[in-house]
Amino acid sequence: MTIEKRSYPRYKPQGLKASVNLEQPFNDLLRIQGEVIDISFTGIKIKLESPISADLEGKIKINLRLPECGIGITISGIIKHQHNPGEYGVHYIKTPSLDALDDFILECVKNSRPKSAGHFSDQWTNSPIF
Repeated sequence: MTIEKRSYPRYKPQGLKASVNLEQPFNDLLRIQGEVIDISFTGIKIKLESPISADLEGKIKINLRLPECGIGITISGIIKHQHNPGEYGVHYIKTPSLDALDDFILECVKNSRPKSAGHFSDQWTNSPIF
């Protein structure tokens, strides 16, 4: 059994697209599209449409916009882990305001929860958040 060491839980929004900008040497900018695998208050895991070099150094900027409600956020970070080909763990280095991040993650949680076939109140009483 694996013990979770993370300080904050990760949320798995469904179908959340990411527009990623990677700063490279000589002020080159690489733009790639991707999808969010999971997100927390300290980092994000994304899958890019095109894998990037494993030895890439530099900062990454991720622009996100939730299609259902239009809430958007920009995250700046550094790549900390490379998982499966094209999947990267990014640690925030310049986080948005805590309120903006909190609102965004709350919307991610709402959209990642399966829709209940029961009554509206069932969704809240069976929710892992409350």
